[in-house]
Amino acid sequence: MHVNNTFQRNSNLSRVFETVWKNPNFSRIDIARKLELYRSTVSNIIGTLVESGLITEGDRGVPTEKGGRKPVFLSINPDFGCVIGIEIQLDFYHVAVVAFDGKTVYENFGRTPVNPVLIDKPEELFVYMVDSIIQSIIQDVNINPLRPLAISIGIPGIIDIDSGVIKHSAPFRLNDFAYASVLGNRYGIPLFMENDARCCSWLQLALNKYTDKRDFLCVLARNYAGNPVLTYPESTGKGIGVGLSITMNGRIVNGRNYAVGEYISRSWKSYQKGQTGLPEAVLKTIDTVDDSYAEWVKDLFGTLTMMVPLLEPETIYIHGQPRYRRDLMVEIIEDRVPQFNAVLKNCGAELCVMEDDAFGISKGAALMCIQKLCEVQMLENKASYSVLKWDELFDLHKRSIEKSLLAVKNGENIEICEKK
Repeated sequence: MHVNNTFQRNSNLSRVFETVWKNPNFSRIDIARKLELYRSTVSNIIGTLVESGLITEGDRGVPTEKGGRKPVFLSINPDFGCVIGIEIQLDFYHVAVVAFDGKTVYENFGRTPVNPVLIDKPEELFVYMVDSIIQSIIQDVNINPLRPLAISIGIPGIIDIDSGVIKHSAPFRLNDFAYASVLGNRYGIPLFMENDARCCSWLQLALNKYTDKRDFLCVLARNYAGNPVLTYPESTGKGIGVGLSITMNGRIVNGRNYAVGEYISRSWKSYQKGQTGLPEAVLKTIDTVDDSYAEWVKDLFGTLTMMVPLLEPETIYIHGQPRYRRDLMVEIIEDRVPQFNAVLKNCGAELCVMEDDAFGISKGAALMCIQKLCEVQMLENKASYSVLKWDELFDLHKRSIEKSLLAVKNGENIEICEKK
C-alpha cells in the first residue's frame, strides 16, 4: 500500500509539473480540469511544489461569475536551480546551464582536454575529460546564486540511460562503461548522459512545448575534424557523422538495445567502414567542395525518403549543419532528390533545417533532465537511472541554498571495475 501511495504521489507530481511547465499561468482549477483530478488532490500537490520552491505563485486572476476566490496563477520558479548541460565531442565541448523554467543562463565552450598519458586507457581518459570540463566552469557556475542540481552530458554513442551505461561509443573507444557508478556522484550532484542526437529531440520537445507537435524525426549531421592529440584512427579523421532520433506521441524512442537512430545509409555495403558507401574523397571534402556536399545530401535524403512513410513524422528537423549551407541543401534536395519532397507532401510532413546552434546539444542534454520529471514511471518497471527522483530533487535544492554542491575532488582516484 505504501508503494502504491508513493507511486501515486510521484505520478501526480510529474503530471502537475508537466502541466505548469507547458502552461505557465495556469491556476489550480485549470490544472484540476485539465488533468481531471480532484481540486483537493491538485491543491496538495501544488502545496508540495510551492513549499519546495519549484513552483511559484504569481498574479491573481478574475473570479468566476459564481464568485469565490480569485485564481492564483502558477509558474516554474526560475530561481529554483539549474542543470549543467554538456556536449562532448573529440574536438570540442559545449556547456549550457539551463534553469528549471527552460531558460539558458550560461554558456561556455573549448577544445576537449586530453591527457596523452591516458590514451591507452579510454575509460580513464573520458573521466579526465569530464573532470577537466567541470573544473573549467566550476568557478563561473558556483558564483551564480542559481544553484546547479544536476549534470547531463550528451555524447555520440549507444547509451543505456536506464542502467547508466555507455554500451558503445566508437569516438571515445568506450564499451560497457558504467558511468552511473563511476561518475554518478563524483561531482556532488547527480550526473546523467544521453546520446547526442536524442539531445536534439529533447531540445525540440522543449521548443514545441506550447504546441501539439509530438511526432518528429531529428537528424543530427555534424562536421568533425578529429583531435590531433589523440593517435587512434577514430580520433584523427575528418568528415561528417549522422545520428537520428525518433519521437512518437511525445516520447523519445530508445529501442530494446538503445540503438534506435544508429544511422546507416542506403549506399552502405557490409565491407565498408563508417555509415555510408560514398568514396573517402567525397567524405573528406564535404565541408569544402559543393559537389561533394551535393553527393552527401543526395545520399542522406535518399535514405530518409524511405523512412518518412514508415514513421509518419509531422516534421523532420535537421540539426548541426552550418547556416551558409541551408539554401544549398534545400536546392540539392529539390534538384536531385525530388522524391523526398514528394513523400513529404504525401505524408503531410514538413522539413525544417534548424539554425545552427553550437549549444543545441548541450541545451538538449540539460532539458532532458528537466523534462524527465514529467514522465510517469511505470509501477511494474525497474526505476530508470536517468530520472531525477522527486524527493532527491527537493533535498538537493534544500542543501544547495547556502552553498553550491558542485565540486571536483582534485586527485581523486578513478575506480573503474574490470569487466568479467
